Amino acid sequence: MRAICIIGSPTGTGSTALLVDSSIAGMQASGISVERYVLGELHINYCRGCRTCETERACVQRDDMDHLLRGILAADIVLLASPSYWGDVTGQMKVFIDRSLPLCNAKASETPVPPHKIGVAVAVRAGRSLAENQHIVDTFAHYFGHLGIRMVASLTTEGVNTPEDMQRQQAKLEEAYQLGWSLSRLYAENVS
Repeated sequence: MRAICIIGSPTGTGSTALLVDSSIAGMQASGISVERYVLGELHINYCRGCRTCETERACVQRDDMDHLLRGILAADIVLLASPSYWGDVTGQMKVFIDRSLPLCNAKASETPVPPHKIGVAVAVRAGRSLAENQHIVDTFAHYFGHLGIRMVASLTTEGVNTPEDMQRQQAKLEEAYQLGWSLSRLYAENVS
């Protein structure tokens, strides 16, 4: 079983990465092979709005998005994570979502993404309100829906501004680990 974890942060060492890494540890402990990507460390251009992908199912641009789209097609589990930036996904994550149009079912009414994939949404914010994180989870659910991926879980944490804040939330890190551990079972339930 394979998972792709895409962290929408500008850095791979922040709070969101720590939470995702706990989930990755759980996945790996249950035998899932994991690919981990941090969007801020990749070269992904903005969508040009040329609409070639609507008919060709491929983007005219060649950058790191090619590898991510292949990874989504190959994975059984897709985990998307973003810290809250002004109550929404990061700019890096928004560009990733926009550039996923070759896999989207909006124009062709079907997606080239193979069936039975499951998705997980992760959101982290500094403030205490769950509402902003829920917006991020809803954004990821919308994304998964257009790719035919069934979202089976979400994980949010609030009141986290620094990696040290995240490290102090041991119960949340354990919850992330257990979520990762459970994904092989959730995938099997989705396929049956």
